[in-house]
Amino acid sequence: MPDPTKRPGGTFCAWLALAACVTAPVVAVGEGSAAPQAAPAVRQDAPAAAAPQPEQIPFPLRFGVRSEMLARKQAVLNQVVLVPDGATYLDEIRQWTIDRRWPVLIEDDHFTPLFLQAFAPERVFRRASVGAGPSGDALAAAIESAAAHAWVPGAASMKEALAARGVPSIGVVLVDPADPAWPAAVALAAGRGQVLASLTGNWGAPNDQLDPDRTTALCDAVRDAVAATGLAWNGLGDEVDAVTICRSMAGKGMPGERVEFASPFGPAKRGEPIATTDAVCRIAEGRTPRRWAVAGWIFGSEARSAYAAMCSLFLVQRSTWLNDCPAYPSNAGARQYEVGEATALLKKAAFAAESIRFAPGGISSWRQRAAAGWGPDLEFINSMGNLDTFTILQDQDTGVREIPAITRPMGLHMIHSFSLAAPESPICVGARWLDHGVFAYVGSVHEPMLNAFVPPALVAQRIAVGVPLLVAGRWLEGEGDRCWRVQTIGDPLWTPSPGVLRGAVVAAEPRDGLVDVKAAAIEAIKAMNAAPTGANAIAAMRCVGRLGKPEFAGTVWANAMKAGVAKESAPTALMPLFLWRNLDAVAQAIELIDAPTLSQLDLLWTLAAAPLEAGQVANRATIETLVRHPRVPRAGHDMGTVRANAIRVLGNDAYVAMNREVLLGLSAEERAAVIEGLK
Repeated sequence: MPDPTKRPGGTFCAWLALAACVTAPVVAVGEGSAAPQAAPAVRQDAPAAAAPQPEQIPFPLRFGVRSEMLARKQAVLNQVVLVPDGATYLDEIRQWTIDRRWPVLIEDDHFTPLFLQAFAPERVFRRASVGAGPSGDALAAAIESAAAHAWVPGAASMKEALAARGVPSIGVVLVDPADPAWPAAVALAAGRGQVLASLTGNWGAPNDQLDPDRTTALCDAVRDAVAATGLAWNGLGDEVDAVTICRSMAGKGMPGERVEFASPFGPAKRGEPIATTDAVCRIAEGRTPRRWAVAGWIFGSEARSAYAAMCSLFLVQRSTWLNDCPAYPSNAGARQYEVGEATALLKKAAFAAESIRFAPGGISSWRQRAAAGWGPDLEFINSMGNLDTFTILQDQDTGVREIPAITRPMGLHMIHSFSLAAPESPICVGARWLDHGVFAYVGSVHEPMLNAFVPPALVAQRIAVGVPLLVAGRWLEGEGDRCWRVQTIGDPLWTPSPGVLRGAVVAAEPRDGLVDVKAAAIEAIKAMNAAPTGANAIAAMRCVGRLGKPEFAGTVWANAMKAGVAKESAPTALMPLFLWRNLDAVAQAIELIDAPTLSQLDLLWTLAAAPLEAGQVANRATIETLVRHPRVPRAGHDMGTVRANAIRVLGNDAYVAMNREVLLGLSAEERAAVIEGLK
């Protein structure tokens, strides 16, 4: 690959590490992989250059420069506004201005407490619903209007608003108003200053794989939607360097015969896919394929998509965990992917970075970290395995049920085969991370070979100089940037930063129609104490659980339990109790929920696995809840984890009776799998 420090138009001294892109080796990640081969060392001798003019800066750095320029103009109010629905969300986004903005969340019981824990606002406000919102073409117009209004009141479109402000576009956000991910589109268009465009039609679900004709059609549809904006789009460094697809689509496609889909490793085997986000935004010049933009992808519910956008726009990243994989071969090619140098680079960039290498028996320390709180803002994980397993120990796979529920919103760079092969499957490694609150993710849809990934040191150096994670995770130059299997989920303009690229935080601004949640919590607690009812308990918990003070939620929960009125508030209480790290309280809440979801059960088992392994769970009611609630599918994992501790607390006969009842409640297929696993 060519040396990116010598791109036409200027050089940039912080871009030196990209020289290691040259002739990267073929190294496999998944099971049955061939041993990697040596690779050339990272260049350290390129000359420094004078500070470039903006038009001379390599295009990935333009994102950071642009973010810094916007941050200087856009102060962040130290508040979060919670809204009950999409229509009210749109109306609240319209309240943003060119110099004032703040996080807006569609309130839910999982992502809302997680975001509040990280953002820690001075004030939390809640709005009543504005009523039913528009749909179809009317919703599309409302999305465009709300985003544009935040830049220029009365502007008809984001393109018009940006032109009026004299601000060049840097990206396009594609949206389908019929898809629930549209809240991310309006926020990222307004927050980043990007043009909105429509991408409608049925392009499959995230777990799907498109055939060659449909893959080609989707890529053409993305290209045509961007071209229809009238922006210059067909080269890196022009008006469209980032494309954010905010809607459901197939995560995988088949390459077919088009030049744009040529891989660096030769043709894919029949039936083997490429990543959709790597297939789009490509063009052919004769027989030469090239990339014209970097794509990101946001999908999911209205609440989750709004959360993803707000994490990207407003959170500061301080802590970084970097996990090495001891199962990689000990040779030069694999050592290029170790995280030591990346850790040092991030520390120099003011991140609190920590290298982690799990020794034999490391599942215990993995579980202990999870129980104590899995809370980095950014994580690098080097692993091996498959869709449902990952390796953190030498010669030992770990199951998907060990993916921990997290305590802070997180970006993730995961070098691992198949981690995003089925991003909505309950047995997929990447799906569990996303469901828990990861909002930006570089991963793989299939076995990509190790060198399909950019080594952590290069990703870290790019991030350190202001390159977004999803851009830093692409090779960007030469053969390694051919279409392949690395998937990029999230906002392609999200740049992890300890604060350098964020605007000034100014005091909250109450206004008519905003209810202060803290004041409402005081009144709700008084009402519950005076008249302990289920309705009063959930009203109190809905307020207290949104204050980012989980210990307060614990007190309200204890009072509701004592009064026997906790059932209605259990789903709302669960995440604050988890953030409080109280296993017994989380188990109480799970027991009161009629049909706990997988994500709710993940909160319970994240806290429980380490103390169960150590035989430290003594509360009989908690043990009984754990025995009754293994996660399905793969219930055998949890049933094995709880068994020894349960026998000690319950006695063998009582445990066997409870376990038999649980087995009989499973499907025949799941029951057979559990029994087979016990042999």
